[in-house]
Amino acid sequence: MIKMEWILTEDLSTISLEEFDNEWRGIIAGHFLLEINQSSVGYCPKEKLQEGEMGLEDVLYWLSTLREGLFEIKKGKAYEMPLLTRNRYNLLMRPDKDLYIDMVSRREKNIEWTECVNLQEFKDELQRNIDKFIQIITETNPQLLKSEWIRPLI
Repeated sequence: MIKMEWILTEDLSTISLEEFDNEWRGIIAGHFLLEINQSSVGYCPKEKLQEGEMGLEDVLYWLSTLREGLFEIKKGKAYEMPLLTRNRYNLLMRPDKDLYIDMVSRREKNIEWTECVNLQEFKDELQRNIDKFIQIITETNPQLLKSEWIRPLI
């Protein structure tokens, strides 16, 4: 079982494309949770956000980097994704008959947990979340779809 949940906490409605690309450098704050079987990384609140609450995760980074990892997995290569808010850890994605994902400490290379998920299930969940993200951008500020940071997801 794989599940991704996220919420954007940035107001993207008034930002220009130039500001987003050059000043924000494609960072969109929010909350992001990745659940794989019995293990998880990140956090996404179940209750309504408080006014002005900012998330610590970069939602666009998560979606883009997981997508990049999927491309490498399809080539039969492993892919290591640095975690930004848990900066002592990486997610290591390894191809086999299924997809193995390890939470690995950067220094010691100790594995905190390992989970296996069906590769097609991972791909479907990621694509569903990318589509949802693109829909939100389309509704909120469609000019951002031209961003060098978002365009690769389309």
